[in-house]
Amino acid sequence: MIKEFLKKLNDREDGEIDLDAILSNDSNKAVYEKWIQVFSVISPMNILSGLSVVSNSMKMSKRDEVILLAYVKFMEQNMAKLMADMPKELMKHTKQERGNYDGTMFN
Repeated sequence: MIKEFLKKLNDREDGEIDLDAILSNDSNKAVYEKWIQVFSVISPMNILSGLSVVSNSMKMSKRDEVILLAYVKFMEQNMAKLMADMPKELMKHTKQERGNYDGTMFN
């Protein structure tokens, strides 16, 4: 599917890609919609509450849980990069607002 998406992305003229054609069946579409919903619920500012909502409201396989933990780590790494590139003056203000939390959920 990724190869097909990339091909359509490179070949597009109208700026739009029909994901329905790429996802090809209802099962793939259901998985896609599930993960869009998960990613919409969890953000860097609400990881704990977002994980709680997902855990309590969605059926997750062990594989789904591993993917979700990888997503959390991905957000954590991107936040660390953002914080590292943030100007020092702005960083002082941010640290005061967020307290002692250092931005890491796990190693």
